[in-house]
Amino acid sequence: MELKQLEHLVAVCTTGSFSGAAKRLRISQPTLSKSIARLEKQLGVKLFDRTGGSARPNVYGHTAAEHAAAVLAGVERMSQQLEQLARGEAGSLRIGVGPATRIKLLPEVVRQVGKAFPDLQLEARYDDVAALMRSLRMGSLDLVFCYFEAPDELSDFIRVKICDDRRIAVVRPRHPALRQAPLTPEMLLRYPIASVGAVPSFRKWLGAVSARAARNMNAFVSDDYALLKTRPLESDYVALGPRFVFERELRDGTLVELKLRLEIGYECWMLTTESKWRSPVVKKVADFARRAMRRKEMRP
Repeated sequence: MELKQLEHLVAVCTTGSFSGAAKRLRISQPTLSKSIARLEKQLGVKLFDRTGGSARPNVYGHTAAEHAAAVLAGVERMSQQLEQLARGEAGSLRIGVGPATRIKLLPEVVRQVGKAFPDLQLEARYDDVAALMRSLRMGSLDLVFCYFEAPDELSDFIRVKICDDRRIAVVRPRHPALRQAPLTPEMLLRYPIASVGAVPSFRKWLGAVSARAARNMNAFVSDDYALLKTRPLESDYVALGPRFVFERELRDGTLVELKLRLEIGYECWMLTTESKWRSPVVKKVADFARRAMRRKEMRP
């Protein structure tokens, strides 16, 4: 039994005649008659009552046609889904993010992916950088957004740059340190620090520190920037992080930048594997992420 035979059966039942079905299928009537005859022989029953120029399905024909229509619809759905999978428009996409990219980047990427690929299942996972790298390498994540100092320089990931920014220090207005800016490491570490942890370039700038300075450096460590922001709003804490994380507070004046005698860049990258990079959807996600961060950079 072939799919073409099922198509022929459904066409004859729909049009009510062999001539009408042959015209719809764009084949000759003898070809259609032979196809139905072979199908009847395979099934061991007659499917149509032929009277004059019409062909009316009998009880066997009705039953066979219903099943044939369901099979053909299933084949069509399968074909569409396989095409979508080949284009990366169906299936699943697993995204890993860190503390900063979870706040500003991820919501916009999820929104754009949902609009562009409504049949795609999305999974967003938040974890520390080391865990995200392991998951990406093991194949349990498709892509990861992270900062430039996170991945091992010798890794074989595909890297796509998303945006540039600066790591800054922020404090409440009228913080006593503002009068001393720009601050040296020693001056900065007189105050308690709230951060997700010092990145290597910042630790290098700090150099060797006293026990008291080390306690201040780790006075409040959290991977939740929403929680970190509460410390400088309520006390003399200094919060550290990418500028875009504090965008709203800087705009409304509840926090201000505390200048340091060092500028530390922040580069956001999308990391993926060579095999995943072949997916058009993964490439599109990179475009969505770039546009999302450009719009934020252009805001006053």
